[in-house]
Amino acid sequence: MSERLIPVLLLGVLFAAALTAMAWGWTRRGRSQQHLPLPADHTLAQLGEGIDHGPVDAVYVDTVLAEQPLERVVAHGLGQRAKARVTLGDGGSWRLERTGAPDLTIPAADLVEITSGPGMAGKFIGGDGLLILRWRLGGQLLDTGLRLARRTDHDLLLSRKEHA
Repeated sequence: MSERLIPVLLLGVLFAAALTAMAWGWTRRGRSQQHLPLPADHTLAQLGEGIDHGPVDAVYVDTVLAEQPLERVVAHGLGQRAKARVTLGDGGSWRLERTGAPDLTIPAADLVEITSGPGMAGKFIGGDGLLILRWRLGGQLLDTGLRLARRTDHDLLLSRKEHA
């Protein structure tokens, strides 16, 4: 019995050390990104906009530094994957209502580009399955990835590039 106990204990210690290192890294990354301002959390009505499309179901994959699809932004809950309801305002602003994470509004003035891609940190699906919003938060360009529940919504929202 004791000859099996030592490897099990060592494995448990190794597992705990790995979890501790991951938590430390996440916290450290969050502190290094605290220069980013708190994202807007306005309704479209508060921005003076009506609804152009939505709300539609999606998965908020995460937000990464622009052109760095593996550099997740963890400050202000932006790196937290969540179910979401996505609404596009008639003025070009985007409202992302996330379950279990802070809601997020990307004002039209901060939106730089709307594209699609195969994935980013946390989700790789191939093809052009993620809708990617490139936007400015303070002086930093960010990419936010959304996996829409219906392909028709993905294509329709992607076609709204003229808003960007």
